[in-house]
Amino acid sequence: MQIKRTGTKYITHLKIDNFAFENVDIFNYLGSILSADNKINIEIAERIVKGNKAYCASAKLIKSKFLKRNTKMKINKTIIRPVVTY
Repeated sequence: MQIKRTGTKYITHLKIDNFAFENVDIFNYLGSILSADNKINIEIAERIVKGNKAYCASAKLIKSKFLKRNTKMKINKTIIRPVVTY
């Protein structure tokens, strides 16, 4: 069953006091990606990429034989996890 939407209009350009607003599909707001269809797939993929970058930046420390496992876990909890969960 398909639902037909008739008579629905969307504002494509909004102008208030000589300032024009534009309708966009994807918007970056405070580090989070908001999409017009409210799907979070793009946001999750972006967080994974940022987490990988944070891991690669601290990979030398994590792979070091001179640091204890406990110290490596603290690096993970303080550097990598906040980047992914922000």
